[in-house]
Amino acid sequence: MNYPYFPGLHWGRRYLVGATAALLLLLAPGARAVEQITLMTSYPEAVVSRMEELFETRYPDVRLEILWRMPNDALPYLMQPEQGGVDVYWAPARRNFRTLKQAGALRQLTIDRSGLPSAVGNTPLADPEGYYVASEMAGYGVFVDPQRLAQLGVTGLQRWEDLADPRLAGEVALPVPSAVGYAPMLVDHLLQREGWEGGWDLWRAIAANAQLINSRGNFVTEEVESGRAAVGLTMDFFAVSAIASGAKGQFIYPERTAFNPAHIAVMAASDRPELAERFVSFVLSAEGQRLLFHPAIRKLPIRPAIYAEAPEGYFNPFAADAAAEYDQGRGIARRGLNSALFDAAITRPHRALVEAWGKLHVAEAGVQSGKVGNGALLARARQALLAWPLPEPVRGDELAGACEQRQESPAAEARCAQAEQEWDRFFAEHYAEANRLLDQWSEGGQ
Repeated sequence: MNYPYFPGLHWGRRYLVGATAALLLLLAPGARAVEQITLMTSYPEAVVSRMEELFETRYPDVRLEILWRMPNDALPYLMQPEQGGVDVYWAPARRNFRTLKQAGALRQLTIDRSGLPSAVGNTPLADPEGYYVASEMAGYGVFVDPQRLAQLGVTGLQRWEDLADPRLAGEVALPVPSAVGYAPMLVDHLLQREGWEGGWDLWRAIAANAQLINSRGNFVTEEVESGRAAVGLTMDFFAVSAIASGAKGQFIYPERTAFNPAHIAVMAASDRPELAERFVSFVLSAEGQRLLFHPAIRKLPIRPAIYAEAPEGYFNPFAADAAAEYDQGRGIARRGLNSALFDAAITRPHRALVEAWGKLHVAEAGVQSGKVGNGALLARARQALLAWPLPEPVRGDELAGACEQRQESPAAEARCAQAEQEWDRFFAEHYAEANRLLDQWSEGGQ
């Protein structure tokens, strides 16, 4: 759930209750002075209020002031002089942490990290130089309506490839990466796992079964809950939140999925660094990590030993083969390019793509059933449908850089937009050719 954002205002049990409690502590005989630190976060109240209450119970001489900002709003705020008075930044926005570190806006942490691993799979859980550290993880997967899947004859979705099953035609809610914040890493995860062209082949096969969901549409989980889709590609905490609110459904982590860590850091300008680090240490402690198992939160801790205390059936990303090998830095560098390619290959020509895949499935089913047909024609149709316009970008790729910077630079926008126009023509021509060849095959043509 998104909480309302009013510039300059804070939320939570703030001001009246907090000030009263602080005043009572100050007036009590022998009371110690209450100090305050400011925490900026984008987490919902279900997470922050529980962590705040537990922390202030453990450390009654410290009060948290909560400043809520979504990642896009948080970065310019924290780039102000003195970081706007913020002491701790805590959010699932790794790009912000990288940018802040490069700008010298973060303080190198001196906390005890005993029992905290450096990675899950090959996804790092801390900055190598110690300026920020992961606090929890979110995993990618599918939210499903088991009853609807049974009606379709689909018995399980244990692999990402299962989403390309023709029986799921029109039943997959797929977020568009240029419009939905968590989708770029989802897309890039399969590109790294399947290889550049193999990954795009799989995404187009999945998209042929999909309803595309963007920022103007309903949430993926709502599409499944409403019965408009049987399957939705999403992140675990969205599904858990929906289930906690009464949604009927099940979340499945496919084999070897990707995990997106959230991070926490102390700001360089903080004048209370010891207190700020105390909060960071508390979030990472066994006590703080155990709180993530709460039914209203249900996030994935980054302290492996704590999973021994997890509720029955709780997913463990540190279990063997749970995490895919994923290079997050590589994904961040090309996410703008991937989003532009997705729109050119899938979003804009979606109708032609769905039409061609539908015809191809019918044709290939006919071949399997013994129908005589022109195999060479069918092969040419598949080749046209899966044609791809450019090789995988290497580190420092000029076009990938332009597409990543298109919002900040008119020159970068022009460069990326020019490439998109070329890709639009490429896919329009190839999908039209695939449809033409498949029509010819269905008519028994040579």
